[in-house]
Amino acid sequence: MLVLSRQRDETIMIGDEIEMTIVDIRGDKVRIGIKAPATVAVHRKEVYEAIRRENENAARLDGSDTRSLVGAVVPIAAAGRATVARIAARPLVRRETA
Repeated sequence: MLVLSRQRDETIMIGDEIEMTIVDIRGDKVRIGIKAPATVAVHRKEVYEAIRRENENAARLDGSDTRSLVGAVVPIAAAGRATVARIAARPLVRRETA
């Protein structure tokens, strides 16, 4: 791991396209601004790990998972637009009457 010391408003370059600038330092917190091409995903590590876990879980779906999804979608599609619109217009929560 490369460890660098930087002060506020100083920048670190990663390759030719990624700039990391120290924006602010308050106590034990450092705010960092990152400029990167749109093709480079930039996430906090905990968010990156959550995305990676979800992608791994999605890749592990077995055939029964996808068959149940198809079973739910096909009848709605076959019913036609009018039926789909009528289903979509229904309230999600029904109120009880006294």
